[in-house]
Amino acid sequence: MNKSSQQIGQESVEALQFYLDSLKAAGQGLPARNGKVSVSAVALAMGTDRQTLYKNSGCRALLESAAQELGIQAIDARASRSATLDDAKTQRIQVLELQVASLQAEVEGLRRKLRSFAHIEEHLVESGRRVIP
Repeated sequence: MNKSSQQIGQESVEALQFYLDSLKAAGQGLPARNGKVSVSAVALAMGTDRQTLYKNSGCRALLESAAQELGIQAIDARASRSATLDDAKTQRIQVLELQVASLQAEVEGLRRKLRSFAHIEEHLVESGRRVIP
């Protein structure tokens, strides 16, 4: 039976909740390194991929809540850095799109001028009065 991504996501949230509950029952905290949650260790203990903890909003919220209780840093530093990069990329894309639009308008204006010069050239050739600069 194939599972939907929503079902898989919900199972990941349940697995993380079970893991966190078992840590509490054992009187242990989240595995941490340098004051931050060790996402790799949590994912390994859950039997899942680290990206699940980064991308699944339910897992992320549970992990951040548990980390906050322990006074350690969870995932949001990485997420905010990623969001900042996304904002910078979005701004850069907007600037480039404006430049492209400006250049397209300039090219169209130059094409119009070229067509008018071609018309003048045609007229001069027909009349026989071509002046060579």
